[in-house]
Amino acid sequence: MITALDIRDYTGGSIFRIFHHNRIRVEHLYCDSAAVKSVTYEHYRGKISRTAIDRFVGSQRGSVLCTEDTILPEGYVRFKSSELSRRMCENTALYLLRAAAPDSFKTVLIDRSGDSVDLCEHLAEYSDPVYVVTDATDLYTEYAEYLLEEKGAALRVSRSGGCLRSADLIVSPGKITFDLCCHPTAVILSGEKPSVRQDAPVVYDYFFDLPKKYRDLKPEYLDDMYFASALYSIGRSSELGSELFTRCGDGTVIHTRMSLVEFLKKRALTR
Repeated sequence: MITALDIRDYTGGSIFRIFHHNRIRVEHLYCDSAAVKSVTYEHYRGKISRTAIDRFVGSQRGSVLCTEDTILPEGYVRFKSSELSRRMCENTALYLLRAAAPDSFKTVLIDRSGDSVDLCEHLAEYSDPVYVVTDATDLYTEYAEYLLEEKGAALRVSRSGGCLRSADLIVSPGKITFDLCCHPTAVILSGEKPSVRQDAPVVYDYFFDLPKKYRDLKPEYLDDMYFASALYSIGRSSELGSELFTRCGDGTVIHTRMSLVEFLKKRALTR
């Protein structure tokens, strides 16, 4: 069950405000395996009763969907997950490699913890060798042997980031936490906003058109992609992991599929 919470101030006239009590409205919505409970709390005197909200939110107070500017009661935590964004990062990387047909592009995967090892097999279909920067060198070395024997594909595994200097496409599903020291024209994809400023723009925001059945399920006060991330990670709507971006952004520039492909192709001309 996904629980969404909307806390609103009473919008009526001040004369009537003193005669009302706080009000809670609850709506249950269902679609396939996803179930959403939308709780709207309307307060009239500027005070929020956690006890009243608890009756309807209960054990899900540690992962509540709400807008970014919602001030939650003590003990409540706003839902946040990068699972879908990480998957969109991977999908975007594979799309770019297919669409740009980069015969000689250098692709580097950054995966410090070894969470994205399965992605290498797909990257290797379009880029050979694939370079991997990781702390999980034992895991990747073993996987490199498998790929070489079964697919004839090569992985070059390293803890250091020296290979990033000449990389064309850098893929980091997890958050980038160090200076990549890459070329300013490199294309960098990540599943999260980086914590360290890079010389090249980092694409980390991905957008797609939410399928109608989920648009009908979404509380109107929630952002589409934020709601989609909850559907994917806790709503068992795994098919959303197959979606491909229609737009993506680096915090400044918004790209379409075509413009991002052209951006990668342009990299080949500046090497």
